[in-house]
Amino acid sequence: MSKHNPFSLALAFITGVVLTWGYFTLSSDAAAPAATTQTQVLEQEVKMLPTNTVASELKTVSKPQQVVDSTPTTEDRSAQTADEQPLEEQLQQLKHELAQQRALVKRYQTQAQAPADFEQALLDKFEQQSRNEEWAYRTETAMKDFLQTADLSISPELVSAQCKSSVCKFELAAPKDNEDFDHTQWRELNDQLVKQEFWQQFTVSTSKSSDRDFSLLLATESD
Repeated sequence: MSKHNPFSLALAFITGVVLTWGYFTLSSDAAAPAATTQTQVLEQEVKMLPTNTVASELKTVSKPQQVVDSTPTTEDRSAQTADEQPLEEQLQQLKHELAQQRALVKRYQTQAQAPADFEQALLDKFEQQSRNEEWAYRTETAMKDFLQTADLSISPELVSAQCKSSVCKFELAAPKDNEDFDHTQWRELNDQLVKQEFWQQFTVSTSKSSDRDFSLLLATESD
């Protein structure tokens, strides 16, 4: 076969074209991953940019909030004003309040020790009245019978029972041999008395009591 046979030349040409095409194809495939990697890096940088920007904006907004929170409140200013109040002025105010309390206690003590006007009026009326024997005896006996029959936890002793024509005065005392008697027994006695028929005829009354003594002044009419 001749060295310059046309068939051989065509075959050599085709072979050269195939080799050249394969070379360029391999070169293109090798460069693609590098380009892809670079593109991914750029995308990551772009994605990170908004996050950094938002974080920076949030940091900027939070600063004024800290300033607002540190602003003193009205209560803080009031407390500071109270602390700055002169000591002498506070002392004078306390003395004034103490004087008011002492005056109030003294008034209550005076009212407790001296007979009230109403009580004194009943006492004067009792002294001025003559005795209505029938009514007085019936009322005094009813009081004695009640103390003997009443369902009381501890029965007191009737020291005296005096009635006139419309006013009665009763004095009672705790049993001498009972130390447990106190004001609770007097309250129990009073709760039972108001239910009695003979007691309901009285329209006005006044009383005094301690743990050991109880006195009653009553009248069937207020005039």
